[in-house]
Amino acid sequence: MKTFPEYEQYDALALAELVKKGEVSPKELLAEANERLSKINHKYNAVIYQDNSFAETLINNLDKNSLFCGVPFLVKDLMLAFKGMPMSNGSNAMKSYVPNENNRMADQLNSAGLITFGKTTTSEIGNSPITKTTAFGATLNPWDISKNSGGSSGGSSVVVASRVVPMAYSSDGGGSIRLPASYCGIFGFKPSQGLNKYEDMTKAWAGAVVSHVSTISVRDSAAYLDMVAGNLGNDYSILNPKENSYLFSATCEEKKLKIGLITESPIKTKVHAECIKGAELAAKYCEDLGHDVEATQWNFDGRELMRAFIIIVIHYTHGNIIDMATLFGVKENELDIELNTKFMSIAGSGISQDKVNQALKIWKTTSQKMSILHQKYDVILTPTVATLPLTSNALEFNVFEKLLLKFLIVTGLGKNAIYKNTLEILIDKLLYHMPFTPIANITGQPAMSVPLYWDQNGLPHGAHFMAAVGNDKVLFMLAKQLESEHSWQNKIPSHVGSVKQVLLK
Repeated sequence: MKTFPEYEQYDALALAELVKKGEVSPKELLAEANERLSKINHKYNAVIYQDNSFAETLINNLDKNSLFCGVPFLVKDLMLAFKGMPMSNGSNAMKSYVPNENNRMADQLNSAGLITFGKTTTSEIGNSPITKTTAFGATLNPWDISKNSGGSSGGSSVVVASRVVPMAYSSDGGGSIRLPASYCGIFGFKPSQGLNKYEDMTKAWAGAVVSHVSTISVRDSAAYLDMVAGNLGNDYSILNPKENSYLFSATCEEKKLKIGLITESPIKTKVHAECIKGAELAAKYCEDLGHDVEATQWNFDGRELMRAFIIIVIHYTHGNIIDMATLFGVKENELDIELNTKFMSIAGSGISQDKVNQALKIWKTTSQKMSILHQKYDVILTPTVATLPLTSNALEFNVFEKLLLKFLIVTGLGKNAIYKNTLEILIDKLLYHMPFTPIANITGQPAMSVPLYWDQNGLPHGAHFMAAVGNDKVLFMLAKQLESEHSWQNKIPSHVGSVKQVLLK
């Protein structure tokens, strides 16, 4: 099979146009993607399942008018069901589970012309910001293999950063697209809550979770949002996008923005100097583009908000484990799940509905306060993360903590383990490196991590931008401007080589 060595020079939309023009075949693109995956997966452990027969069936039924016609695609192994393709959700308990039908999102991806040929790594049921599981091991950072890729969309971020695919399906409940995007040096966008017409995430963490894609180019991300938001029609044009499309905002629109810069952690923990430097550099770039940037401050209690966030996550984790046990017809304690997941589930079982309601009230109050902040600023700019990429063991419980967790689980005392002091400990242990990203999930706002800065050790640091709910187009417009002036397409891990991206003429 003839391959396509120029593959890495093109984003997804450009590859699709080549297929439509007959300049390259979908089978050639798939062969190239498989070849690239074979060279990186043993190093980084980003893909846990491949199915080229599934991909070939998609190619044989390909709609030549589809948006992403013939583009190789990989999907995060979490909540996305393809008929006949394993869906483990990162857990030993579900390793053998194979859905017997597609969900609506899978159908939409297939109809969009994307050639799915495998599943990428995630943390168990997407709960950890580190991609490491007992089921599949750790996914390593392509910029430094002593570090983790970040999570929970770690595998998807790695295959995009490594140019195996130009974009990959991901999801984000507290930063799970943006955090690994920052650590891996790619573009990570979280849309406003509720835009996706084909995927109902309202039952995932009280609506905090959204799905989207991790990408290299801004316009791929925008066009994908058009696709899932229902903006496609017979007149949808890549070269001349309509003004009501997200793609238009990522290619044509320009206006002056008021941007508020905040580098202080909302939970009052330390932010690494390199992360701050990345955000300040992004601020300078925005000023160079003609936008007004000024320093500002958070207008809510960040630690109160994160206590509420953890309560909701733990509460919903218990529900997830109940659903998993019901699926397999076993008791919850019979599931082969990780220690931290077991603890979260039993702790969640002890959280009253009143406590859940109180947490959601804090979410709502914070959303209102962020709306007030956005009356003054079109965009809030922060670091994406507060630390350098973490090691795969960075968030592990120590020996004493593990013994304590086991004791709480076995005795059932874990039902009463979640109170204010416990939450404060969990914030400092588990959220110190990601204090910024959960805010947008809680409020439903659009947010993005833009790769603009690499430090002297070659590690990327994303700049994080948030806009008011529904103002996704503002972020795409700004991202397009930054991409045009400070392109990151040639910033890739050394194993791939030097790339000059070619987009549509």
